[in-house]
Amino acid sequence: MNLEIPEGQVPLESPFYIERPPIESDCYDAIAQPNALIRIKAPRQMGKSSLMSRILNHGRQQGYQAAYLNFQLADSEFLSSLDRFLQWFCASVAEELDVEENLEKYWKGVLGSNRKCTKYFKKYLLSNLETPLVLGLDEVDRVFQHPEVAIDFLGLLRAWHEEGKNQPIWQKLRLVISHSKEVYIPLNINQSPFNVGIPIELPELNPTQVQELIERHGVNLGEGERDRIMELLGGHPYLVRVALYRIARENLALEDLLQIAPTEEGIYYNHLRRHLANVQQNEGLTAALQQVISSEEAIEIGSDEAFKLRSMGLVKFQGNAISPLCELYRLYFRERLGESERSKSNDSQDAALAAIVFTDVVDSTTKMVSNQKQMLDCLKRDFQVMQEICQQYHGQLLKNMGDGLLMYFSSAVKAVDCAREMQNVIAAKSTTLKDSEILEHRIGIHLGDVFMSQGDVLGAGVNIAARLQSKAKVGGICISQMVYDTVKDHLDLPVEDMGLQELKGVPYRVQLYQIKL
Repeated sequence: MNLEIPEGQVPLESPFYIERPPIESDCYDAIAQPNALIRIKAPRQMGKSSLMSRILNHGRQQGYQAAYLNFQLADSEFLSSLDRFLQWFCASVAEELDVEENLEKYWKGVLGSNRKCTKYFKKYLLSNLETPLVLGLDEVDRVFQHPEVAIDFLGLLRAWHEEGKNQPIWQKLRLVISHSKEVYIPLNINQSPFNVGIPIELPELNPTQVQELIERHGVNLGEGERDRIMELLGGHPYLVRVALYRIARENLALEDLLQIAPTEEGIYYNHLRRHLANVQQNEGLTAALQQVISSEEAIEIGSDEAFKLRSMGLVKFQGNAISPLCELYRLYFRERLGESERSKSNDSQDAALAAIVFTDVVDSTTKMVSNQKQMLDCLKRDFQVMQEICQQYHGQLLKNMGDGLLMYFSSAVKAVDCAREMQNVIAAKSTTLKDSEILEHRIGIHLGDVFMSQGDVLGAGVNIAARLQSKAKVGGICISQMVYDTVKDHLDLPVEDMGLQELKGVPYRVQLYQIKL
């Protein structure tokens, strides 16, 4: 059997896609209707993109045209203004349809951006199609972070849907929209695409569907073992697939795998750490989740917090009350958030200006799922090198986060020198390694006020530094304006100006630089 690494979309021909009736057939029926609009809402890694790809493929099989846009691929510069975003939107659809952009013809005059975009679709794209167009808009959450763009764009989609009730040209357009977050943008009820069309909410897999997935992996598990998977993982499709993949590929015992699942040693450490980082950005969510995991029964909390936690996929509703989605989340967050509270109650915090360095391994999840033992050995090797270099530059290694390190420096100059030395040494050592043994790291550095707390470091400066490493190139270093201004007169530091960048959880744009190594 050819196993598939459980990541991203499940391929169309994959035997590991499990249908959740009647969702697929309902979507196929809906897309055949003129002026269709399907709204897919589910937390991350629940199968939204996989379902969307099957809806679009079904459309193609009916002779329709199909175009797929993932909004995560939109560069930040296109989200800075409505006009630029709509031009990107139109050009992207044209590229998917393999036609000339021809934007200059339709983007003239004093008409507003919405009117130009509407004219482009109506008089160019739709008019030249003899068949319906199924347009899949994936990860629409991306525009929610830019209300000035989102309000007009989402209103535009609703307007097109309304036009399709009477105009044949707009009846050709069949929209499929996916998102995971709740929509908190102040949209007029008559201008929102989220209260019309067919709503689809993807549920977790039921025991029968989990059993089918077990059989497709060729794993011999009894009913009791299946129930154990359901108890710990709650039918979450991604979590179940990861477990079955590892069992099938490495012939692991189910109980051994599940016993360490809620720990940093377990196969879900990356998934769990991502959720922990997202929750801890919001004190209200942290407090709400602590209430939920501390109760053995479903409880009622504030509706905003409940819906946000559900959007993240951490809880499930039972009437108006919520409980953890699965025992895995209860065990992990009870331990981690409990540690956080104990730390807060015992610490005395002193503010200090410090350089914070975050490192992260590129593509760590894939490598860990593919070969956990080798990945752990490689992490240990590189982290040993980084720790030694950190000490040479008088830094403090504060935390090992599984696939990255958190370091603290009283000097921004030493922090930058240390990061450059780390990347250069690791790159040099990689020349003698097999391809499968090479790890590539990203590093982010920020200078700001932080609070030392029992060997840990807290504060907005830490949050910004954590975001910067994701902006670094593979094997590169990203620094903030604060760091650059501090070190530019002390170091020979060639940099690439990245301009003002939006960072998740930061309410303003931050000037960033990429260090040229």
